[in-house]
Formats: sequence, C-alpha cells, structure tokens
Amino acid sequence: MDLVKFNEDYKKGRVFLFFQGEDCGLCQGMKRKSLEELRDFPGKFMVVDLSDCPDLRGKFQVFSFPTLLYLRDGKELGRMAGFFDFESFKRTLKS
Repeated sequence: MDLVKFNEDYKKGRVFLFFQGEDCGLCQGMKRKSLEELRDFPGKFMVVDLSDCPDLRGKFQVFSFPTLLYLRDGKELGRMAGFFDFESFKRTLKS
C-alpha cells in the first residue's frame, strides 16, 4: 500500500482516505494501526490534515477525527471514525 498526500487520484481505483486533526495523538496512533491492519489490501493510503484542508471536512462529511474512508473510483464504500473496528471494516473490504 502506498502512503501519499491527498490529491485528485482519490477518484481512481481503491483509496483509503484518512482524515486527521492537527496535534491529534489518537489520529497518529490510528494512522499507524490503520497502515498495519490494512497493509494486505490493495490501494493507496491518503492522509488529509483537516487544518490544511478544512473545506474537505464538508465535502466528505467528516464530523470527527480520525476518520477513515474506503473509496473505489471515488465512491465511498466504508467509513470508520474515532476508535476503529478493523475486523468489521475488513469484512466490508472483502465484500
């Protein structure tokens, strides 16, 4: 899985879109855990710092952080926020 900054490629293929807040300890921990748990799934892992891109909060309806979205060709297929339930999320990814 490639770790890249947010760009328009989120509309192409499989993308994990991770929203984090500035100086958020939980965000940093969940980002590391997400990369570890999802390493066997194909796709790009894009990180969005909401302090740098506040307009994306509304575009993707992110009301808390951390939030992780799973997109395929720009369409949302899965979402987790706060403390992530990876087992449930993995079942979504496999369907």
